[in-house]
Amino acid sequence: MALEYAKEFSVDYYGKDALITIAGKDQYLLVPEGETPPAGVDDSITILQQPLDNLYVAASSAMDLFDGIGALDSVHMTSTAETGWSLPNVQNAMENGTLEYAGKYSAPDYEAILSGGCELAVESTMIYHSPEIREKLETLGIPVLVEHSSYESHPLGRMEWMKLYGVLLGRENEASTAFDAQKQKIESLKPIQENVTVAMFYITSKGAL
Repeated sequence: MALEYAKEFSVDYYGKDALITIAGKDQYLLVPEGETPPAGVDDSITILQQPLDNLYVAASSAMDLFDGIGALDSVHMTSTAETGWSLPNVQNAMENGTLEYAGKYSAPDYEAILSGGCELAVESTMIYHSPEIREKLETLGIPVLVEHSSYESHPLGRMEWMKLYGVLLGRENEASTAFDAQKQKIESLKPIQENVTVAMFYITSKGAL
């Protein structure tokens, strides 16, 4: 896959299959619907069989990208409660019941996720602080994909992760179109005046500046 900004994932095509590599280590072989995974795939590579239309998304920042490619109908569970969302389409999905809260990333409702037929859990890198959660999900037969968009150095690199979700869900064209539209918006912005200065700061949890 030709990527313009994203550095934290890659997609390589082998016939009808797609090998996804994230952060240079986690690998997933995406196999189209009706096709059989090839023989001899290394045990370190997770097999993902399409269609993937029942996801648990515990990476809240990724939800906007699923929404951007028109794929919210493939996300049935989330780790953020309804009151925590400001995205109108996500709020509507939770109100009408097509998207349900299944526990936060560090304390998921395994029973709900399993009984709901979840086919893939999309986690943020926060899951590295709770490795037992990932292990439990995988033990239950639910593949876990840890997205690394927060490690991208360019804003459009983060946004380009929608192309990965497009591949997973068979929406490559929608993802490419949505990304190009956002790219054009960024490129049309005028540069800031050179004599403008900026002060950056934050408040710690203890109240220090």
